[in-house]
Amino acid sequence: MGKRVSPARVAGIVVIVALALLALPSFASAHAERPSYFPNFDAVAKKYFAAFGNVPGYRNRGPALVVCKRDSLARIRALPSRTRRQRAIKARNLIYLRLCRFRHIQSAVKAASSNMRILVLPGIYREEPSRGEPNPDPACASNMTADAKGGGRVPAYEYHVNCPNSQNLISVTGDGPDADRRCDTRCNLQISGTAYRDSVLITSERSKLNVIRADRADGIYLSNFTIEYSDFNNIYVLETNGFHINQVESRYSREYGVLSFASDNGLYENIEAYNSGDSGIYPGSGPEGHCQRYGIEIRNVDSHDNTLGYSGTAGNGVYVHDSKFHDNATGIVTDSFAAGHPGMPQDCAKWENNQVYSNNNDLYNAERDAYCKQPAAARDPKIVCPTFQTAVGTGLMIAGGNGNITRGNQIWDNWRAGARLFFVPTQLRGDDNTGQSVNDQANQFDTSNNNSYVNNKMGFRPDGTRDPNGMDFWWDEEGKGNCWSGNVGPGGRPVTSDPANLPGCPTGSAFSTGNTLKVVSQASCATWDPMDNTDPPGCDWFTRPPEPR
Repeated sequence: MGKRVSPARVAGIVVIVALALLALPSFASAHAERPSYFPNFDAVAKKYFAAFGNVPGYRNRGPALVVCKRDSLARIRALPSRTRRQRAIKARNLIYLRLCRFRHIQSAVKAASSNMRILVLPGIYREEPSRGEPNPDPACASNMTADAKGGGRVPAYEYHVNCPNSQNLISVTGDGPDADRRCDTRCNLQISGTAYRDSVLITSERSKLNVIRADRADGIYLSNFTIEYSDFNNIYVLETNGFHINQVESRYSREYGVLSFASDNGLYENIEAYNSGDSGIYPGSGPEGHCQRYGIEIRNVDSHDNTLGYSGTAGNGVYVHDSKFHDNATGIVTDSFAAGHPGMPQDCAKWENNQVYSNNNDLYNAERDAYCKQPAAARDPKIVCPTFQTAVGTGLMIAGGNGNITRGNQIWDNWRAGARLFFVPTQLRGDDNTGQSVNDQANQFDTSNNNSYVNNKMGFRPDGTRDPNGMDFWWDEEGKGNCWSGNVGPGGRPVTSDPANLPGCPTGSAFSTGNTLKVVSQASCATWDPMDNTDPPGCDWFTRPPEPR
């Protein structure tokens, strides 16, 4: 049995942490969004779920609308033609060109109905008509609602239906006038480049918050293009049941590269994401399977040179495998920090057979801090300015998560730590998913339980070359059921850790309220602000550690 929690000890820890962390930036605070809900799977929706509730696949047949630019013919002629496959792609694009009726992707989306394909020929798509739409748009002033935290006013779903290009370069909305959160128009839409992903460039040049927004757009399939320069998200999938993002290069987003939120039955694959101010990929508010299933899969992703390679507040039910997270400030983060995110607390993600390495990008030094205090319009969009705080030099960090599995990964050359685990009190997010008071001092330790780290290779490269992490595993010692087994260092030697002795699997740790000194050591870091508090006193997160020897 776990030991009885002293109310005085609980109160002391919670107060210390809560006061420091309440200012934590998050998805919700960085850009307010409407209250969001998971796709509706009640009894009434069973037929609908069967129709639209699966990960969509690529379709090479069916009704199609073709989009091209004036120079598409020249670009098609310039495509490679050395192999039979290359010649077939070139010939197919010449046929598509004869069918082209649209110059802008958004125009084709507006003309599309469910189950249609939008074929995008080689070219640069700036979507000039969308850029002229105002944000906010007075025409949709009546379509505002309270934000997810119950504070300010933000666009409701109807805002994006009636003023689709106020915030979005390309907007796909699937729920009709009934706004019942079920897709009934433009469902199963496919938007695909017709040659190679570097043949189609969709660029916002910071003109809109989102380059592509798919909102209640069940069955959306996006593939085979490069996308860049959002002022918030390059690709944003919201309240959508069934999505697939494949063969996409995402770059230079001020915040997120590819983001899904309150969505289910999704697949990210064959994506390269880089130079994002927050994360390259973000499966936030993942589906609530509570360890019964994985509703979102991520595979063959290469996320690098972002502040975070992967992040996901309430990133539940996500399976990440055979991917690379490298050369970020931190490779992977999932958390239960922020209020207004459905699915709290975070649980049941699995990272397996990934490479997590060299996440030491020094993005918080004095020179970068000074540069990033300039207005966004004055900055080079290719220079990453962090929008979220993190411990530089960390491979994988779970900040308040339960039932997560970290198994069979290769984690090396992260100068602070290969993996970090610590808890987040219920009070900070304003939600405990139990109906109990979030201020109940005895109900604060509902995160950082039952996480397992099994058979990971720590501190050496795939070829066996030693390349150590600063510390393989760091844990604040809070929670129950956390365990570590089968992890090995270079040459089969033991891993390094703090504490030195880690509980083994499957039994794991007995319940503990944690090591108070460790909890306190993290507290001031959460008060970081890119404009007003770039170097919180007592925090070492933002100083890149020296390379371990």
